Amino acid sequence: MPKLSNERRKFLTRATLQYQEHLDDAQGFLEGRGIDLEFARSVGLGVVRNPEAQHADYEGRLAIPSITNAGPVQMSFRCLKNHDCKYEKCAKILRARGWPNWLYGVQAADQADDWIAVAEGEMDAIVLQMIGIPAIGVPGAEVFKDHYAKVFEDFSRVYMFADGDQAGSDMIKKWRDRLDTAVIDAQMPDKEDVNSMYLTHGPEFLIGKIKK
Repeated sequence: MPKLSNERRKFLTRATLQYQEHLDDAQGFLEGRGIDLEFARSVGLGVVRNPEAQHADYEGRLAIPSITNAGPVQMSFRCLKNHDCKYEKCAKILRARGWPNWLYGVQAADQADDWIAVAEGEMDAIVLQMIGIPAIGVPGAEVFKDHYAKVFEDFSRVYMFADGDQAGSDMIKKWRDRLDTAVIDAQMPDKEDVNSMYLTHGPEFLIGKIKK
């Protein structure tokens, strides 16, 4: 992974703090997904208002910083509009251009015991974290970088909370092929994801996927 310059780190830290001040603008969106506003605040979420020059294209989006022990290293931006993004040809998630797609929530590895969860995307990882499941988010079912294996090598098992579609099934297979650690299938039902199952069945359904 490329090393972040001090200038880049300061920029991301400044942007994170600035956007956090406007998180209340996303309260309705977050509540609609069962995400507690204060928990969202605790993981650094914000709304892009008065954007930094590099973030002008993300005005009004939910800012989701990827934070490590050294601070923010990347940021993604989720659409907050009340519409069908696919139908409107609107990108649901945008990621800052010019920088690699980092894993989201890697600090969960410090809080985990001998197992950890992986979710498709930042929002699903946030839901799992909120209900007490240490989870890391992957920026897309198709994404796997060689250095990911290093992150998970100290765990006895990795639970894959993949979406309920073919891409999710392919994701689980890919991770099984690439990790030496045991990869456990925790895929969601057909056409569902972590957030939708949390809303319809509560945390018990998701927690029940973990075999301790």
